Amino acid sequence: MELKKPITFDEQIDMLKMHGMDVADIIFAREVLKTINYYRFTGYALQFRKKPNESRYVDGITFEQVYRIYKFDEVLRDILRRYIEKSEIYYRTQIAYGFSVVKCTTPPYEQHYDERNFFNKKGYNEVMDNFAKEKNYYKDSLVVKHHKEKYASRMPLWVMVELMSFSNLSKLYSSMYFSEKEVIADAIGIGKTTLENHLHCLSVLRNKCAHAARLYNTEFNPPAKFTSSFLKKHPEVKNNSLFAYVLVLLKRLPDKCSKEAFLQAIEIVIDEYRGDIDMRLIGFPENYLNILEAQSMQR
Repeated sequence: MELKKPITFDEQIDMLKMHGMDVADIIFAREVLKTINYYRFTGYALQFRKKPNESRYVDGITFEQVYRIYKFDEVLRDILRRYIEKSEIYYRTQIAYGFSVVKCTTPPYEQHYDERNFFNKKGYNEVMDNFAKEKNYYKDSLVVKHHKEKYASRMPLWVMVELMSFSNLSKLYSSMYFSEKEVIADAIGIGKTTLENHLHCLSVLRNKCAHAARLYNTEFNPPAKFTSSFLKKHPEVKNNSLFAYVLVLLKRLPDKCSKEAFLQAIEIVIDEYRGDIDMRLIGFPENYLNILEAQSMQR
């Protein structure tokens, strides 16, 4: 089967109208489609299709309505990026410090280069292969040049983690022995299994935000890990939803001030777009704010 023929912006508008979308302002629609790919834009209208396997929309759907949902997603991504960065910096520190004080305080101080110090050898070697590529991205930096000239490109772990992607950092923690995982998790105040899951969730959320992927009407994997008592108390929380990942980010922020600011930012964006979005498609229950406030007090 041949690929679809490319179409002009005006033809894209005609296509939306043919599928049943009301486009009242042609000039506005054309300007939007010049800046937002048609394929990306229509992803925000998936829930309005009459049937999942056809392109026709239910009656009454407007271009402006879909655009408002897109804007909500865009604003929310910006907020999440800002606070993921705070968590990312914190957990780079905790993982590098926790492993190093256990394994690297006596010569040789490079036990993070020895796969025998990691339970998941395959996972560890994947991390190091990825790091070799990541380090190459920074080959012109003074840090990389310094360690290349003086230490044959070997680095302390606390330097390495600053060059690793967050996904690779998450995999590094996952590859450790329970003993090192527990040292790191205990310092934070949570269980090692929960921390491993939350780091994975945050890396997924970070990548989605970094690549401007759609958060709205999206299921997330892996499912976020919460205590059985929390899930029993809140059966309305789906652990593969955007709300679950927002909750993970909130819990993994390093300080009270960041948590309060994050809560306020989430409340503001939800209030601004509440009339445009379907809360069920982001997994936010009616009592979302009460849940977030209560969980912000816990690790």
